[in-house]
Amino acid sequence: MSVEKVTIGPHAMYLGDCRDILPTLGKVDAVVTDPPYGIALSDHSKGGRYGKPRKTWELGIAGDANQAIGIAVLQWAADNHLPTVAFASPKLPWPGKWRSLLVWDKGPTVGGGGDTQRCWKQTWELIQVARNGPLRGSRDGSVLRYWVTWKLSQDHPAAKPISLTKYLVEQITDSGQTILDPFMGSGTTGVACVRTSRTFIGIEKEPKYFEMAVKRISDEVNRYPMLEPEQKTRQMEFTEDRPRT
Repeated sequence: MSVEKVTIGPHAMYLGDCRDILPTLGKVDAVVTDPPYGIALSDHSKGGRYGKPRKTWELGIAGDANQAIGIAVLQWAADNHLPTVAFASPKLPWPGKWRSLLVWDKGPTVGGGGDTQRCWKQTWELIQVARNGPLRGSRDGSVLRYWVTWKLSQDHPAAKPISLTKYLVEQITDSGQTILDPFMGSGTTGVACVRTSRTFIGIEKEPKYFEMAVKRISDEVNRYPMLEPEQKTRQMEFTEDRPRT
């Protein structure tokens, strides 16, 4: 299959299946990612606030029918001894050994929970951390309070606050290191990397989210000019079973 690659200075973004692209990558220092939880989000979360559809929720989350793709990628990270931060569903944590389990308090604005008459809203998500070295910042509590608004999820049903991803990136890596997000979505981890002087590698399977991420990261580079804007390039790459034409 074909793989499209966009580079913006030191940052690289791939449109394709991460399982095909991961073996081709060079040095990576850490993985910070939000894999499909395996909870079939697209089957039961079509609507937005008061039943109004969000812009791209109809796309759902690719690979969310089960945990297979998330487990495969997290195992790849473990096999390569990479520090890893992975968002997870509290109902389906990722298997394996994890150094820390964090609670992301999303605030009162959002929250599922099934029967709204009988269930408390689920206003938190799980974050699992493995193989990290000493924390770069202070040793904070394991409940991270980064509240979200309805606006945050207008473009992607699983969007995360930039402030949260920035905090996580800065806690486990140093300036100048390379962060990989195999499930890039709308590019929030990439934006955090630009703001914290990290190099970003992102992979996304859904073209609409991919284009969104490329634009966001390009705009961010222009706001934080560590490189010249003309360093942006775009190219098509192909796997070995399809010759370049």
